[in-house]
This record gives sequence, C-alpha cells and structure tokens, in this order.
Amino acid sequence: MPSTSADHRSELIYNVADKTLQQMVDLIPRLPDDTTFTKPSVVMQGGTIGKHARHVYDHFHLLFANLAKDPNAEWLVDFDARARNCPMENAREVAIQNYRDIQTKLAQVRDQIPLNTPLTLAATVDPSDDTKVEFSSTFDRELWYCCMHAIHHYASVKAICIENGLQVPHEFGTAPSTVQYEHRQEVSK
Repeated sequence: MPSTSADHRSELIYNVADKTLQQMVDLIPRLPDDTTFTKPSVVMQGGTIGKHARHVYDHFHLLFANLAKDPNAEWLVDFDARARNCPMENAREVAIQNYRDIQTKLAQVRDQIPLNTPLTLAATVDPSDDTKVEFSSTFDRELWYCCMHAIHHYASVKAICIENGLQVPHEFGTAPSTVQYEHRQEVSK
C-alpha cells in the first residue's frame, strides 16, 4: 500500500468529503419534483429521498456543530442529536442549500483544523439506557465516517430512485474501494 504525505492525505480526505456532498447536490435537481423527494418507499419501509438526504446532512452538520472557537477547548460530537421532520426533508431547494452550506463550512475549516485534531464522540449505545458513552476520536476519522455513512445512505436513495424508475449514476451509493475494484476488473479484461 503506497503511503501518502500529510498534505496529500489531507487533500484526499477533504476532496472526497466535498465530492460526496456534491453527489447529492447533483442528484436532487434531477428529481422531477418535490413529491418524488418526499414519496415514501415501499422497499425501504417509509424512507424517502428527503429523509435520507437530511440524515446524511445532519451527520456532517453535527461534526461541526460544537467546534470550539477556542482551539484548546474540548470538541464534542454527538451524531445522535439529529433534527427530524425539518424543511429540508420536504423541499429540494432547502436540501441543496443546506448541502452547499456544509460544503462551504468544509472549505472554511480545510486549512484551519488539522485532520488529526482530537475530539470526543458521544453516542447512545443502548436504547434502554440514556447514558451517552464517550469515545476518543479524531476529526479525520469522523469526517471519513461521515463520508462512508453518506455513501451507505446514498445506496438507499439509489434503491428508492430505481423503485421510482429514475436513473442514478452507477457510482452513487457505491464505496470507493468497490468502484476501484470494478475499474480494475474492467481494465484487466
């Protein structure tokens, strides 16, 4: 496995985060209307494209929500503090604007927050217990988690699109390693 310089690694991670967000920004206008954006899926048990888009947005948003102005203060991330039933689930233009806002935030912090910046992740691990369990983590680990989590939900969005007869790019909702593997298989034929 080739090693990467810190600068190249940083560029890769920030670029993939931006591209991951951009995939949804590009998909939403291709939907025929807001009804398609909010139509409950039969296959995905009531999920909608809008709900999945909001859920992905929430994770990126929550990564930055408690970013301390003081670089010496603790950075606490709680992905469970998501919003639900909000305007971006129902209106494509609101969703697109929210995604663009996160892309702007990502660009703003790119040169300000080192990827290895420590943070604390708080999570609900048992639904029968209100205790939040805390984990030590880093910004790059959680940014990458947001990307992979997005790709996972994009696969669900892709299924909903297919259910509704809509075309979606092949790479939408597909992990980078899978895309790379498929490309190598094609090249080797």
